[in-house]
Amino acid sequence: MQMRLYATATTALIAILLVVGTVTAEDHDDDDDDDGFLGDAGEGLGTAAAWGLAFSTTIIIWKPGLKYIRANADKIVEDGRWLKKKLGKANRWYLKIHYWIGAGAVLVGFIHGVAMNRWEVLFWGGWVGMLFMSITGSLLLWKWPPRKVKKGARLLHAQRAVLVITIVLLFVSHEFFD
Repeated sequence: MQMRLYATATTALIAILLVVGTVTAEDHDDDDDDDGFLGDAGEGLGTAAAWGLAFSTTIIIWKPGLKYIRANADKIVEDGRWLKKKLGKANRWYLKIHYWIGAGAVLVGFIHGVAMNRWEVLFWGGWVGMLFMSITGSLLLWKWPPRKVKKGARLLHAQRAVLVITIVLLFVSHEFFD
């Protein structure tokens, strides 16, 4: 189990590094803006963080689809139990990827922000939203928090408003003020 977790984390890290390398190689920013101390790599990190955020939000589609298929498993295939068992395994695998990609996006987003040397509140507001979703999500995984804390964390983590505000802040800050 522990080995699988390390393999998943390593795979996610390699995927992020491949995306960063590809984006950096293809990104031809010819203007003379100050690109921070990492130069174009800082922009590539931002793109990687954006893709990580995009993947981690696919849970919005995954969870309702999973519930629908589980509810109608007997209508979809003859052996509904078999399908439900396979869906449970797929869900556990998907959630592990969701955790690691989400946390990775927060970390890569932080490095991107520092590398680009932009310290305005608007730029960091989106990252704070990502961090907030990551922290509340991690509270759901730990055994320590009391049930009341987990319930509050679940409500806050699942709020679409937090995600929408985060994406709006990221979009506005990068599109209009960058």
